[in-house]
Amino acid sequence: MTKPFRLETKDLAEKLYVELMSRNIVFADNAVKTAVSSENVAKLCFILAETFLHVQDDLNADNLPKDPTFKLGADDIAGWMK
Repeated sequence: MTKPFRLETKDLAEKLYVELMSRNIVFADNAVKTAVSSENVAKLCFILAETFLHVQDDLNADNLPKDPTFKLGADDIAGWMK
């Protein structure tokens, strides 16, 4: 069983889907035509969104606190003044 997608993945995938499908739809002869499979585009959008968010997480990892349990106290600040 695969892990469920994060909510951010779904939101980004929806935006990508709308953008990609809007570029591939043609209105002609009282019909809507597309050269691509909408299901394949949806799958691709989820893959792209997951990849994008994974790269974003990797880039942000360098900016996260290295010791999240550290509590800044008055003694720590006083030590900076010496």
